[in-house]
Amino acid sequence: MDLIEAAGAERTLRQLYPYNSHFALHLSSCTRYPYVLRVPSVLPRYDGRCRAFVPRVGTLLGETDTAEAAVALVVAHLPAGLGPAVAGSADGLRR
Repeated sequence: MDLIEAAGAERTLRQLYPYNSHFALHLSSCTRYPYVLRVPSVLPRYDGRCRAFVPRVGTLLGETDTAEAAVALVVAHLPAGLGPAVAGSADGLRR
């Protein structure tokens, strides 16, 4: 199973807005740039492994052998009270 399919299999992650940047899968709480990144991102590697990391900070949470394991790591680090993505940008959410 690839990374997109693994993330899509998780109900909590399906409610976020997915996008790809610098080869990594990011999940935003809003649908337009600038995005709100409250959950870890995943960078698939050429060897099939994946790295889960905190976006913008770059803190590595772990490296996994499969996409499913990387998604499980993301789910384990979800913030409390995370809701579905809202239409618009982070700037619009602050108003």
